Amino acid sequence: MSVTDAAHATFVHPVDAPDWDALVDELELLQESDAPACVERGREHLDLARLHGDEHAEMRLSCCVAFAHHALAQDADALRAAGRAQQLAHELGDLVWESRALVCQGLVHHEIGDVEGAIDELDRALGLRRRTDDDAGTASVLNSLGTVYMGMAHFAPQAAQVLAEARRLWLAADDPDHASMALTNLAKAYVVTSGRLAATNPRGAVAAARHALGIARQSVDEADAAGLARTGIDARLAVVGAHMHVGDLEAAGQALEGTGTMLRTFPSARQQLQHHGLRGRWLVRTGRLDEAVLALCDGLDLCAELDRPGERIELLSTLVDAHEGRGDLPSALATLRELHELTLQQGDAIADRRALLLSSRLEVERAERAADAERTRARALEEHNARLEHEATHDVLTGLPNRRALDVALARWSGDPSRRFACALLDIDHFKRVNDEFSHQVGDQVLARLGEVLHDVIRASDVAARYGGEEFAILLDGLTDVNAADACERIRRVIVSHRWDDLMPGGNLTVSVGVAVHRPDETVGSMLTRADEALYHVKRNGRDAVQVAL
Repeated sequence: MSVTDAAHATFVHPVDAPDWDALVDELELLQESDAPACVERGREHLDLARLHGDEHAEMRLSCCVAFAHHALAQDADALRAAGRAQQLAHELGDLVWESRALVCQGLVHHEIGDVEGAIDELDRALGLRRRTDDDAGTASVLNSLGTVYMGMAHFAPQAAQVLAEARRLWLAADDPDHASMALTNLAKAYVVTSGRLAATNPRGAVAAARHALGIARQSVDEADAAGLARTGIDARLAVVGAHMHVGDLEAAGQALEGTGTMLRTFPSARQQLQHHGLRGRWLVRTGRLDEAVLALCDGLDLCAELDRPGERIELLSTLVDAHEGRGDLPSALATLRELHELTLQQGDAIADRRALLLSSRLEVERAERAADAERTRARALEEHNARLEHEATHDVLTGLPNRRALDVALARWSGDPSRRFACALLDIDHFKRVNDEFSHQVGDQVLARLGEVLHDVIRASDVAARYGGEEFAILLDGLTDVNAADACERIRRVIVSHRWDDLMPGGNLTVSVGVAVHRPDETVGSMLTRADEALYHVKRNGRDAVQVAL
């Protein structure tokens, strides 16, 4: 054999490169319908992309695989693949794919309870999308933000608003498939809202559930027409939840059966967990307690396999009800103890998972950070923290400081021996009539308006806060008994004379006020008790007046 022949015999020619665009399109469809197949095919072709040295192909394939890992609840794998995609996108200057990789990382952080980390990643993704003037891409990030907001009670209105905007942008971009995903998430948001309202506002919970049911049914039709299996399953799960909150257990059972059939064809660990939880609650409510125990134990086995403590807590809570219903009190007690222990352990477990995921990001972070990017991110983080701080200390409805902020101010003021101040508790008279005669929505508008009035009427050194329900608190700086009474009377008159006709035709608003001047060395609790007693003195004696505490 000649030297030339030997060289040809030992050299291995690389396999011809596939049509990367067609392959990425295929993988994006598999993300929705068959995540395991997406991971398998993506990994196979990633090796080929590296063999050819095609970083653009590797970037796109890595991102598709990352989303498939996320669908399978494989958090660390998802973050590693998304981190590689982000690194390549940053080096190639591809803002679109960098944004997609950041979205995936944000969703992973959200899944493990790291809400701040999720919002940080999604904010960065949204900024990149805006730089490309990509409406459809912006809608994608907004949709992801909506799912994050959905998990926070005080962000429920923002979740609905963001998801509705995402759907509008996708429809405007002639992308009905993704618009159906936003619609499904909107239905889920209303189901979550219904669940939160169930204990305190049953009528509002049913109204939210009925609204969710209409949206979810439309989502099912759209997802099925588009062949979006995962979206269709999510929509069906929303249908089940809505039927449960409405109280139509028969319809919920039928929807559960159909969803289970789809999950057997298109398995997804995350959705299977949701199905186990919903089915367990449905079986408990229909009295099929032995079946409920079996279904919930299956869900707990899957939780153990996937290491999902959040879902495990929900399943254990339902299992306690199932054991109690069966009269098996020892099992109920044992499950309750496990639930308690798991709740205590969850904080540590989540911290460990965050550390694991963070370690897989370090190399990517070091590679992509430049001085200018660091300054930009620092400014964004500062603004974000300021926003979070404001949200944590202010009432969403009225915009006033909340009870937490009030407690902080009371502790600071009462701890200053040189400071004189008074605390007034203000309660809307006959507020139940407002809700009964004009609706709870009008009641919320009245509370919001009153918050604006109080903000405008007090001095800059005073503090007005939402105390709870229809009750407000005002800290009046530097006032004595007489001055405090005069100040509260002025506030009461401003409220009475304010125009309320636009909200309550033919109606007006009055308030009762109890005010206590802080005594030297008096505890906050004692002062609030005196103010509360003065308030109820006014309530018992005709309302619409001010009373100074003794």
